[in-house]
Amino acid sequence: MNPDVILLNGTSSAGKTSIARALQRRAGIPLYHASLDTFTDMFLWEAITDPAEKQRCHALGAANFHRALALFAAGAYGLVVDHLILLPEWQEATRQALAGRRVHFIGVHCPLPVLLARERARPDRAPGLAERQLAQVHRNQTYDFEVDTSLATPEECADQILAFIRHRPA
Repeated sequence: MNPDVILLNGTSSAGKTSIARALQRRAGIPLYHASLDTFTDMFLWEAITDPAEKQRCHALGAANFHRALALFAAGAYGLVVDHLILLPEWQEATRQALAGRRVHFIGVHCPLPVLLARERARPDRAPGLAERQLAQVHRNQTYDFEVDTSLATPEECADQILAFIRHRPA
């Protein structure tokens, strides 16, 4: 596999991070894993009580993530991007950050009942978050390949993605 970019887009709790880690284990080459959550979770959210301040902090985390993507994409290694593209400006910032690299845009899908069950099982997830994101995250997106994490394990999804990339025309 060439040092391409694998861009995973899906809701919270869809399984993007688990797929990204499986891709790192199975790709056979070093891959960076860049996650939006890493940048937004740099804040201690429970210490920020003002909703407007929370919005500003989240926007800053997302902007810093997109700036960092450009640095990762300029490197010599492949990149797995774990994203949740909710806003048109995030789509554009991601496109600009990854310009010049071959990007495989992967839709990570999961039915709402499974998302809700996963949220309930995780103390770090706000109830209903994935449901609020579901209507937006895949809207107007055209994917190169798609996986459903309710039908396959992260490892199986990674294998499907890698097989697609290996057989995709240059």
